[in-house]
Order: sequence, then C-alpha cells, then structure tokens
Amino acid sequence: MDTASGSAADAAGEKRGRAWYRRVRRADSAVAVLVGMGNLLLCWWLLLMDIGSGITFGAPDAVTQAETDATHALMARMYVGWLVGGLLVFALLRMGRSVASHLFFLVVPPAALFIYVAANP
Repeated sequence: MDTASGSAADAAGEKRGRAWYRRVRRADSAVAVLVGMGNLLLCWWLLLMDIGSGITFGAPDAVTQAETDATHALMARMYVGWLVGGLLVFALLRMGRSVASHLFFLVVPPAALFIYVAANP
C-alpha cells in the first residue's frame, strides 16, 4: 500500500468520525427532552417502589423489614447509577443540554418532594 492511498483513507475515516460527532451534537436538544421525560418516569417509578415497599398489614416482622431495607438499597443503587452513568455518557459525548437536563430532572423533583413533605408534616 502506498502512502498516498493510506493517507486518503485516513482522511476519509477521520471525516466520517467528525460527521458522526456533528450528528450527535445536532441531536442534543431532542436528546435533552427525551432524557428529561425518561428521568421523570424513573423518579416516579422509584417513588412508587418506595411507597409499595412500605405498605404492610399489621406490624412489620423481621422478614418484611429486611425486604423493605433491600428495596431501599436497590432504589439507591439504581438512582445513583443512573445519575452518574448518564452524566458520564453525556459529558463524554459533550452534550451540554442533555447533561443539564439529566442533572435537573434527577435532582429537582426529589428535592421538591422532600421539601414539600418536610414543610407539611
């Protein structure tokens, strides 16, 4: 293989790589909206898991309490994993709007709910 065709192939590959990156960057606004909607659904699902795990009939025994604690630990791992994973992926792709949307929709709704519950005992 001669150097002229090798450098042309490298240039074409590099151009395709930049085109892919440009498409990802152009999709940032649409991805940010989808990320926000998905994060709201995830927060709602985790809230329902929390409510459902706390429902007991009568006094909770040791097994029920252990299941509730396991559910809370699972919810915490899911929440933190989703938050950190999303921030890493969107930051690596340099999708600023998606990072902001991901952070906003995973932090603000639980904080607002916590403030509302704390203010209305």
